[in-house]
Amino acid sequence: MMELGVREAIWALVGVLSLYLVVILFRLALPRRARAVVEAAPQTQVVEAPPAAVAAAAEPRPALPEIPLAEMNELEIQQLRRDIGQLRTEQDFLRSELVAMRLDMNEIQGTLARAEVQALQPQAPQQYVRPVSPQHSEAMLLAGRGVTAAQIADHCGISVAEAELVCALARAEDGA
Repeated sequence: MMELGVREAIWALVGVLSLYLVVILFRLALPRRARAVVEAAPQTQVVEAPPAAVAAAAEPRPALPEIPLAEMNELEIQQLRRDIGQLRTEQDFLRSELVAMRLDMNEIQGTLARAEVQALQPQAPQQYVRPVSPQHSEAMLLAGRGVTAAQIADHCGISVAEAELVCALARAEDGA
């Protein structure tokens, strides 16, 4: 008749979960009076107890051990000495960090000053220097003398295409 696939099963599950969610939300929305009546059913009995002051007076407090004042002072002095030692160690560390920071700052300031001086100086225009290859320098000399590309390729051991490029470059330099 009708076959249920995975998609239909998922939709059915979503529907059931939605219905369950609606029921739970409805139960939470009900007034709490009914619950309060059920919880308030057991009656509590009040039993009279002796006042706290009387009970405290009846029980003796445990005795704290008496520590002599001199011993307490000595312990506090020892603790203070440890604290002072730790603070001195931290102070020495911070001083060394401060010295390192000053050195770094001086280096940065020196670099900045050099950069400012260099920026203010007029710079000479830089000339382009063509990289020189031994094979192609000889080819350039031959091309400058008017030798053909085939002869340059044969003499220098380069391809004809390279020799033609060298000849074109030599002609361009002569024209410039």
